[in-house]
Amino acid sequence: MPKRVPWFGLSASSSAESLRVRRLQVGFLLLLAITAVQVVWWLVDQARIAERIADDRVARLEVDREAAGAAVRAGQSLDELRAFYPDLLVDADGARLRPESLQAIEIERRSHLSQYRWEGGFFLFVLGGGILVLWRVLRREADLLNRQQNFLAAVSHELRSPLASLRLTTETLLLRDLAATDRRGLLERNLEDLRRLERLVGNLLETTRLEERQAVPRREPVDLSEAVSLAFAELGHRAAGTEGIDIDVQVESGLGLQADPVGLGTVLRNLIGNAIESAQTAGSRVEVTARRIDSEVELQVLDDGVGFEPSEGRRLFEKFYRPGSELRRNKQGSGLGLYLVRGFVALEGGEVEARSEGPGRGATFRVTWPAGEPAGEPAS
Repeated sequence: MPKRVPWFGLSASSSAESLRVRRLQVGFLLLLAITAVQVVWWLVDQARIAERIADDRVARLEVDREAAGAAVRAGQSLDELRAFYPDLLVDADGARLRPESLQAIEIERRSHLSQYRWEGGFFLFVLGGGILVLWRVLRREADLLNRQQNFLAAVSHELRSPLASLRLTTETLLLRDLAATDRRGLLERNLEDLRRLERLVGNLLETTRLEERQAVPRREPVDLSEAVSLAFAELGHRAAGTEGIDIDVQVESGLGLQADPVGLGTVLRNLIGNAIESAQTAGSRVEVTARRIDSEVELQVLDDGVGFEPSEGRRLFEKFYRPGSELRRNKQGSGLGLYLVRGFVALEGGEVEARSEGPGRGATFRVTWPAGEPAGEPAS
């Protein structure tokens, strides 16, 4: 058996990227903390400055009051003193501070403090919002890096397994003189491995088309029952090797919808293939049902297999996303199948959703498309 080579380069690169992202996150948090401390200190300092300015103004008024009182005692004209000291009440008994003058100083002090608080608060809000946006971007980048790592590991496994099988069976055919039935079995295994490689390459090409907005649906009336049967046939041994699994297909003949046959086939193969993979234990059940509801056709693919956390229902359709780590997963798949399902369904103007009550409790995938004319009947 060939020795399995660990993905040292991949792990080292991913670890370096993850470390870089974590350092950036910590750096932004430190920046926010330092800036917050600086803003608080600025507010405290400005409050002290405002207090000092107010105290200085009151002190100057006190000096003016003493000077005005001395002038009154010296016999200077009261009218002249009142004009010269508008912030004082000057009479024959001396000089006093006007209450409204003190009130004006206090109002100005509070106004400055309020202005500083608003400016500091707004600055912190903008800074915090910017840091939050950057934090989320970095988290998304970290999540994307993790999913890309999983994707590379999954694709590596998806390529290596059928290639190893092809090599082994081909070597067996070359080295041994087998009976016709044994030879046919090995050739069928080769054919299934080639189909598996073809599906993987097809998913990669379809993903590229969707990403580059080159996938233009060619809508035409399609018989959903025939499309489901064709999907089972194209899955080959993946659908045939389901001993002990109860597969129930309930799609009425002639149930039509407007869809692109190629995109519809991709959707059905991925949903049915996922259900079969999830239910690969004896006694499991897979149901494929379809019905027409008003102007829509609803397809449901249900299994009682591995399931998933209810909160992951929406994330399953994200690019590269698969629950868990590829390095510890023994299920087939590249993380692109459900992404393609959502993409092709959206192109047809339909919707798709995934539901599960939790791990080990199965899953239900529901797709709706605009209904078309019944198969075999021309549009009026």
